[in-house]
Amino acid sequence: MNFIAVLIAVVLAGCQSIHHSDDAEFQIQRNIATGEHLDTSGYLYDPRDTSCDGFPKLRVETAPGTCLGLVLPRERAVDPVAKKGFIKPRVMVQLPNSNDFLITDMGGWNPGRGMLFLMKQDTTGQYSLKLLKSGLNLPHGLALYKDGKFYIGESSQLSRFNYKNGEISNWEKVLGDFKVPGKQHAHPLSQFRFDPSTGDLYLNSGAPSDHCFVAFNGNKALCPEEATQGEGAIYKVSAKSLASPIPAGGITERQLIAKGLRNSMAMAIHPSGTLIQGENSRDFPEMEEPYEELNVIDLKDGEYHYGWPYCYNFHALSPEWGSDRLARNEKNEVVRNFEIIMPIDCNEQNMVLVNRYRSPYTLIPPHAAPLSADYYEGNMFPELHGKLLMTWHGYQPTGHRFVAYNVDEKGRPVLTKNLSSAMYSVNQPGSCPAARPFKPQGGATRSAPYTELISKWNEVKGQRPKGAPVNFTVANDGSIFISEDRDTRAIVRLAKSTSAHHKDDCSVMSLSTTNDPRVQYLAWRHAVKSSAVLQAKYLEVQQKMISKYCSSCHGSLALDEIAKDRFSNLDFIVKNQWIVPQKPEASRMYDAISHGGSAPAMPPGGSPQFFGTSVQNEILKPVFDFIAALPADIEKSYSRQQIKDSRRIRSAPSATALACGSVTAGQSVYIDPRPEKVIRQEGWAWSKAYFVPGHTSLTKDACPYPEDGVFYVAIRKLE
Repeated sequence: MNFIAVLIAVVLAGCQSIHHSDDAEFQIQRNIATGEHLDTSGYLYDPRDTSCDGFPKLRVETAPGTCLGLVLPRERAVDPVAKKGFIKPRVMVQLPNSNDFLITDMGGWNPGRGMLFLMKQDTTGQYSLKLLKSGLNLPHGLALYKDGKFYIGESSQLSRFNYKNGEISNWEKVLGDFKVPGKQHAHPLSQFRFDPSTGDLYLNSGAPSDHCFVAFNGNKALCPEEATQGEGAIYKVSAKSLASPIPAGGITERQLIAKGLRNSMAMAIHPSGTLIQGENSRDFPEMEEPYEELNVIDLKDGEYHYGWPYCYNFHALSPEWGSDRLARNEKNEVVRNFEIIMPIDCNEQNMVLVNRYRSPYTLIPPHAAPLSADYYEGNMFPELHGKLLMTWHGYQPTGHRFVAYNVDEKGRPVLTKNLSSAMYSVNQPGSCPAARPFKPQGGATRSAPYTELISKWNEVKGQRPKGAPVNFTVANDGSIFISEDRDTRAIVRLAKSTSAHHKDDCSVMSLSTTNDPRVQYLAWRHAVKSSAVLQAKYLEVQQKMISKYCSSCHGSLALDEIAKDRFSNLDFIVKNQWIVPQKPEASRMYDAISHGGSAPAMPPGGSPQFFGTSVQNEILKPVFDFIAALPADIEKSYSRQQIKDSRRIRSAPSATALACGSVTAGQSVYIDPRPEKVIRQEGWAWSKAYFVPGHTSLTKDACPYPEDGVFYVAIRKLE
């Protein structure tokens, strides 16, 4: 509902007790009227604008003196001849002596749909796509080697090829079969780096699961993925092997350099020979744990163990390997009283090697998802020269950032001496980020400050989508090109500019900044609770899918923020953005369990599976039906507004109902603002009001707390 409609509704209703404010819809309409275009990616921009160093300026906050420009929006990221476009664009490499780039695209999470594109600039400065090769298996890594060949990583092999005058030639497998054959893999992407000094290649082999499904040999437990299969590691292929004729089937010799690394997507090698690794750590259900890792990998005296799956953060012990002697086996059965085979000791705090275990050099905010890292050596940003840059891809609100670390002479991030002041930022819907203290479980040992080059990349409807930075590359002119996947599917560019610099106005956002995110969970609870149909569908999803297939990896799927009750699973699903109401195919939850390809297939390898079995439809149909039946406008069901007069808070819309507390004149309350939801009773107009548990306006023990936090406030007297 836009501002004018809200104003009319207020006047007609004669409501003098509530003050309404403008919303985003009116601003969207006004911006589009100026000639700006809202791309399907979610970016609002003026196609005629060239203010960001030749490209349209985006409303994303960047470091002072810089701007973010839109190079290739989603709507134009399509080969007009092949009719193929971006699905999950990944790594891009600039062609020598050219403004053009090669770009890999996974094509989703299903094999055989990956692509290699040419992103070509025309005489007007505009970029377009040309499909060069399709049918690839989850391609990701891409690099130009000193031999003049391009190297490309697929899910289980590394290949190389020549590129000249728009044509690919001499495609050759370099390394193959480096994943366990026949095993479903949670981290199949191949990332690699070349040592600029030696020419040696360092390759990530991601772990096939989140936290390793414990294997049992009698009463002894171990992790075969790490212990015997050699996954969750970094391997070296020597420059000598790459220079020699490649045998049929690819090179078989590779040297284990580091293990205990769940997924080494962000890797950078400093000219001094230091390998920096940004670790995508395991997925605890809570948003605040565990932290991601930044490891310094020893290339000269290798085969150190960096913790996964036994340790997390600096020296905390993973629950599957703790003293309670309880775990789940590959059949999802609870096993007790077994002996744990621990190859390392997590309990070290001062970087002293214990059984060749090395704790992280420092930690990255939890769930930030570092995907790309490199040292800046361009000319456009002299202030960044030599610094370590990193994309934080994120699903959680700690991500969606592009950051820079100051480094020492070995390329390691400079550590702070004051751990008590260490903080990180968390995005908030529709507002400016909030600061959180750096307090990892197990204690804070080391912290490295960083600068956010691109921040506040949260979604603002009608202006920008939630940022999804995957890979960055420093162009010949020193600007920084960044690929985005998910629904954005765009290429953006960070450049120098003072006139096109964007900064969010936090004073305008002040009301949103103080919003309590738990109210959104209460609104969803109320929507489901108020509908017998939705309740039945939600219960069916819980019984047929969540309890059987999800809880073993995602804990209890419960949040402590409201209550552990029948709706706690719903809170978790909403918080982690697993659903797009009324759009099952666009929902991460449905896409993952249907193996649609946009999200990693679930359940992960090693856990009980239903896909391809007789129970598949018994699970997919209720999930589809539940998402399809959800209301698409839940955000319209609550609004933070001021109450003009002091009022009692009631358990029901009646003056004789239990008095549960009171609100004072001028106090802000979350109410349902929709005129049609106002209840007219006993000569008063009553509104539903949301109060979180323990709210200071509620009188303790005066009323039972409802599951959805809904109470009632009389907003005005009827005439």
